[in-house]
Parts: sequence; C-alpha cells; structure tokens
Amino acid sequence: MKTFRNTLATIIAGSVALGALEAQAAYSPTTLTFAQSSGFETSSSSLTSTDNQGADDSIRWYEHLSGVTPPVGTFDTIAWGLPSKNNGGLMLTDPFTISGDVNTVYSGLRVTGLTGSVTTGADIGLWGAYQPITTLYHKNSTISGSAFTLKKATIGSNLSIGLYNDPYHQVPITFTETMNVGNVPGDCAAGAPNNSICDDLFKFQLTSFAPITFSIDGKTFEADFGIGLFHNSSTNFPGCDGSGVCTVWTAEGVISDLSVLMRIREIPEPASMALVGLGLVGLAGLRRRRNA
Repeated sequence: MKTFRNTLATIIAGSVALGALEAQAAYSPTTLTFAQSSGFETSSSSLTSTDNQGADDSIRWYEHLSGVTPPVGTFDTIAWGLPSKNNGGLMLTDPFTISGDVNTVYSGLRVTGLTGSVTTGADIGLWGAYQPITTLYHKNSTISGSAFTLKKATIGSNLSIGLYNDPYHQVPITFTETMNVGNVPGDCAAGAPNNSICDDLFKFQLTSFAPITFSIDGKTFEADFGIGLFHNSSTNFPGCDGSGVCTVWTAEGVISDLSVLMRIREIPEPASMALVGLGLVGLAGLRRRRNA
C-alpha cells in the first residue's frame, strides 16, 4: 500500500509540475504555410446537366492557370450555355471573358486554389485568424432557353498545411440556372432574395467543411473551415436552411465570388492530458480513502 501511495504521489507531483512548467513557459504561436489545389471533376459521375444524354456534351471546361494548379483530372473552370451542345472537352478561350467575345454567352464556375500562411492563437486552444484558401467565382450570363445547363458538379481539392497533406477531398454542389423570360423578378423561374432579375443559385452541404486534426513536429493542431468574403452575391450562410444546406445567389449579368476560409489552433497533446487526468483520478481516490 505504501508503495502504491508513493507511486501515486509521484504521478500527482509530475502532473502538477508539468502544469506549472506549461504555465510558466511563454507560449509562442505557430505559423504554417498552406497551399490549396482545387478543380472541378469532369467525369460523368461527378458532372451532370439538363441534357439527358450526359454532361460530356453540354458542359465544357477550361484551365485558367490562376492560383495553384488543380489536381490531376480536374479543371479550374466549367462553362455552359451556347450552343445547346457544347461538344464537351477543353475550351480554347476563357469563358469568363465579360465583353467583346462570343464567350459572353456562357455561364460558368471557377475555383482558384490559394497559397499563404495561417497562425495559431495567442495560447494553446485559442484560434488564430481566418485566412482564405480557395476562391469560387460564379458568372451568371443571359443564355438561350434551349441551352443545356449545369445541374451538379464536384469540386476536388488537395490541401497541404506545413508538412501535413490532407487526403483528396470532394465538395458536391447542385446548381439551378433560372432562365430569363421577362424584366421583373416575377417573370423568373425561381425567386431571388435581393429582387434581382433571375438569379442563378448553387447549393452545398456545410458538413463538406468539417474540421481536421493533424500533427507536425510533436505538436497537434486543429484546422477549422468556413465560408466568407462574399462579393456581388446573396447567401443564407451561416444559418443556411437549418439542415446544413447553404445557398448562394448571383444576379444576372454579374460575376460573384466567395472564399473558403481556414483557421488553426494548437491543442494539448493527448499524452499530457492523460497524465494530468491520471493525477486528478489519483487525488480523487485519496480523498475517498480519507473520507472512508
């Protein structure tokens, strides 16, 4: 029994000493570099349109070469709208051209992966500031009522943070092209919260941006993701629809954009937490014995 008590006392003393050392040591925030590579998958299982024969005919793609190079098998831009069958495959000119080009008739989505750095908060467990890691652009053009349009797409991404590489991640979206048939909101196929003429919209699941945990050089970090920096668009984020389905609207004739944001924090090592927890259990055990 004496040996047990001595051992327990040693564990408790070690736990208290560890806590004292952590309290005395000035915490130094960690800064990590990141690179997010993002693109639209163009396989038939990841891309669908209003064309019952398949999106390969009615959706085209383009490599804009902006930001980080997209993952293999993906492209940073997809477009649709004219002619009815776009013949699939790679476009030779940028569908996001806004004037003086036949491509002004196309609607499209573009995703641009970014590079930068992100820093933890001022102490263990505290979040640092959000940083944009990907920007998504939406071009809403007036297109022919006979044109085939996008219905679903999948964004594929690779994210590196410091020495950590997150596995390939997919974010499915659904899309609604509201065809222009008049000059007032009531003439549109779907309503628009900002009373614009025939807003197009896309939806995504908020759960697609779940946090991740990773370790670098003996430290454990958590990364948290969000959506923000909205320009020229309306959204029901962060409330969404109550079930995690978020919607973004873009007015006719406008290019909107939003960004995926990331922040990080350092979290205590599991071994340290276990040691402290064991010490607390030991204290509780001794207290019960004394009260017996």
